[in-house]
Amino acid sequence: MARNIISLSLGLLSHLSTTTAKQPLAARDHVMRTFEEHFINTLTWTHPNTTVKLIGYKKIIMTPAQLLDLEANMAAQPVEWDALANSFYDPHEKTMRVYFPVEGALLYHDNELVEVSELGEHPHHETLNGDYAVVGRYKTDKVHGTQANRVEDGIVWLHEPAVPVRMYGERRNVMMYDFGWRAGSHAHDDDDDDDDDDDDDSHSHSGLSTRKEGEGGSCKQNHGGRVCSLVYNINHGRCKRDYSGCIDYNGWPKKNCKNHSDKWAFPGSDCFTAVARGHCWNEMDRALH
Repeated sequence: MARNIISLSLGLLSHLSTTTAKQPLAARDHVMRTFEEHFINTLTWTHPNTTVKLIGYKKIIMTPAQLLDLEANMAAQPVEWDALANSFYDPHEKTMRVYFPVEGALLYHDNELVEVSELGEHPHHETLNGDYAVVGRYKTDKVHGTQANRVEDGIVWLHEPAVPVRMYGERRNVMMYDFGWRAGSHAHDDDDDDDDDDDDDSHSHSGLSTRKEGEGGSCKQNHGGRVCSLVYNINHGRCKRDYSGCIDYNGWPKKNCKNHSDKWAFPGSDCFTAVARGHCWNEMDRALH
């Protein structure tokens, strides 16, 4: 199915975000909604605009040092940042958001599970009797679920249903979902091997906490022991690939290809692209408290 993501003028939106950083939340909400409406308008739908459509985002949590680095690079490289049409930086929340169509989401309609397309559309329904909670997705050879999910009868269930946080469109048929957070970097040992998805593999995420990878959602665990870029054939060519470990953080600002323990380069990376295409939304689906 056709899909077209147009590069937006995000430099302006980033500027608006920065200039409203110390203003009331109403100004922040306006900037965020403006971005989301622009992003929705870049998507090429395959069904009429009146049918139900699901869009989601994940929040990328960063340390203060990473935030300073991101803001500095946004200012120094506005063209490169503008090209990341799926990204929005919220200076209030101090997070970057990655937006995507909610590929293959399952919802209930008339007490039966219905599935949306890879573009997050349901072709036959303009409403779902008011029940818009995303409960999970089908298990496939590419999506296996994580320890944060419950996998039963071929379905990867979310830890708890995700409900829309906002609705767009004249008929309020475009649903926006918050699918939680993920850390912007991993602190791995230099001898990290292909056991990233083992239950006893612990990582420190952005200095926030230390926990088992599977508890928040492991890319390799979700994709059957393979990194997402290998599963979905995503390779931007920034580094020589070595699929023995989780080395998908090779994006912007450009990572150090000689140091696989240096994981901070999520924006625009192979892993970022997999998230932005809607492949990985069931990972790390627990909210950050």
